[in-house]
Amino acid sequence: MSSKLNHTITSWLFTIVKHLHLPHFRLLIVLVLLLCSAVPYFAINLPFSLLYVKQEKTLELAKEKNWARLEEARLYFKSLDSKKSTAFYQNRYENNLDLIVCIVTMNRHIPKSGYLLQTAAVVDNLIKTDQYFKKSLLLLCNVDRFPPGHSDAVTVERHIPFVQRLGNNSFDQMFFTPGYHSLHSDLRRGQEIGDYIYCLNVSKSFNSSYILMLEDDVVPYKNIFQVLNYTLKQHLLHSSHPESYISQNPRFAFLKLYYPERWLGYANEPDRILELISIGLVGGGLLLLVISVRAFMMNTSLHYCVKLFYFTFGTIATLLTVSLIGRQYIMDLRRISPQLFKFSPTPACCTPAMFYSSDIIPSLIDHLIKNSYMNKDLIINDYIVKNNIPGYILEPNLVRHIGMYTSLKNAYKPPEEFLFDLPIP
Repeated sequence: MSSKLNHTITSWLFTIVKHLHLPHFRLLIVLVLLLCSAVPYFAINLPFSLLYVKQEKTLELAKEKNWARLEEARLYFKSLDSKKSTAFYQNRYENNLDLIVCIVTMNRHIPKSGYLLQTAAVVDNLIKTDQYFKKSLLLLCNVDRFPPGHSDAVTVERHIPFVQRLGNNSFDQMFFTPGYHSLHSDLRRGQEIGDYIYCLNVSKSFNSSYILMLEDDVVPYKNIFQVLNYTLKQHLLHSSHPESYISQNPRFAFLKLYYPERWLGYANEPDRILELISIGLVGGGLLLLVISVRAFMMNTSLHYCVKLFYFTFGTIATLLTVSLIGRQYIMDLRRISPQLFKFSPTPACCTPAMFYSSDIIPSLIDHLIKNSYMNKDLIINDYIVKNNIPGYILEPNLVRHIGMYTSLKNAYKPPEEFLFDLPIP
C-alpha cells in the first residue's frame, strides 16, 4: 500500500515539474521572496505576532501614548458646555429607554493615568451622535469610598449624569442598595462584586431594555452601537415563540464585548484550528484564481497537477503568514462590516464590557449576592450555566482596554499590549 502511495506521489511531482515552465518558477521565486521579506517587516512590530521583538523602554512608550490620549480627552471636556450637556441628558430621563450605558469607576490613585476621562469622552461623544439607540442614557457610577477625592470623576460629573454610592447623584433621589455581605476571601474582589451589584441595580431602575456595563478603562470602537444593533436584530430578536414565552424565558443573558487580546490567538481549540484551515484554503483558492486568470489572458492552459500545486502552495503560504502575523490582527479585518463579526458562545472570562438584557438583572443580582465567594466573571458565567440562559461573545472586541495598571493587583500589565493610539473626539 505504501509503495503505491509513494509511486503516486512521485508521479504527481514528476508531472508538476514537467509542466512548471520557467515563468512559473520565476513567479514562485517572487512570491517566496515577497513573503519572506514583507511578513517579517510588518509582524516584527506587532505585539501579538510570533515575530514580535520587544522594544526597549516599552513601559515608558506606553505611558507616553496614554498621556497623549489623556490630553485629547481633557481637551474634549474643556470644549463642552456643561449646561448643554446636562440639558441633553435631562431630556432623556424617561421610562422605556432603549439603552443605558453605565461606567463603573473608582479612584485608582495613579497620577496621570486618566482612564476614566478617556473612556467617558469617547462614550459621551458616541451617545450624542448615535443613530441606532436613540433613547439612550449615559450614567457614571462612582463607587469610590471618598467621591470628592476622585478628581477625574468630579470632572466628568459636570457633564454627564452620575450616582455616587457614598454621596450625591444627579437625580435627587435615593437608590435602593441590595443587602450584600461579601463571602470572598479577597477583600478587594468582594468589594468589586458589591460595587457591581450597586451599579447594576441603579441602571435597572431606569427601565431600559438593555444595559451596557463598562469598566472605566475600556474605550469603545466608534461602530459599537451599529454592531450591537445589527447583532440584536439578526441573531437575538428572531423567535417563533409567543411573547409570553419569551418574557418567561429570556433569549440571552448578555453579549460579552471584550476578551483579552493575548488569549485571542490561534490555539489548540477545534474552532480556531478550523478557522485557520479555512483561511488557508481561501488563500490557496485566491492564488489559483489569479494564476488561472493570468493563464487565460496569455491564452495558455494549466495542467491539473500545476493547478493543484499552486492551490497547495497558496494554502500553505497563507497558513504560515496568518500564523506568524497573529489571529488578533487577522480578526481586525472583520471590522469592515457588522455582518462579519463573529458571534459565538461566551467563555467564562472576563467582564470589562458587558451588554445585558435587562430582564435578567434582578436574578443576576441575586446570584451575585449568593455566590460572592467566587470572582465576578466566574459568578456571571455560573449564572448562565445554572439558569440555562445563553451568553454570547462578539469578535473582534468592541472596546479597547487601556487599563495598563490594575488596581486589584497593584501592578502593570505587559506594556507592549498598550502601544496604540485611539481617536479621542
